[in-house]
Amino acid sequence: MRSVMFGRSGIAVALVGVLLAFGAACAPPPPGPPPTTGATYRVEVAGEFFVLRVTSPSVIDQLDDALATRRLGVVGGALRRGDGGFNAPHLWHLDPSTVYVADLAIELCDGRPTSDLDADPDYWIDTVGSYCPWAARVVARL
Repeated sequence: MRSVMFGRSGIAVALVGVLLAFGAACAPPPPGPPPTTGATYRVEVAGEFFVLRVTSPSVIDQLDDALATRRLGVVGGALRRGDGGFNAPHLWHLDPSTVYVADLAIELCDGRPTSDLDADPDYWIDTVGSYCPWAARVVARL
């Protein structure tokens, strides 16, 4: 009977193969296109406008209701740099996965889209981190 012996290089090659197979099984999937689900809304705050995108079905229902009833309220979310592909010409956008509707919010994140946020986006994004205008009115679903 002949026994098979691996040298150091053979063991190393086998170990690398096992690690690569394990790593491939545990690796996250490659990034894909952005989600196609969701809705986009135009919002008015004190005579100024911005656009937000929402991915949560329950928040979409709340915003559709706010649009139908024309009520004022708090719409908020985490701020991100750039227009996000939907909030041009603004220098910021709300992260679609963080958008919410609330009855109350702290004063720190209340402001106007152009006069306040576009006037000092670094402060709003880096220090405040979120936007939650108190008197927001959903004026259109785009």
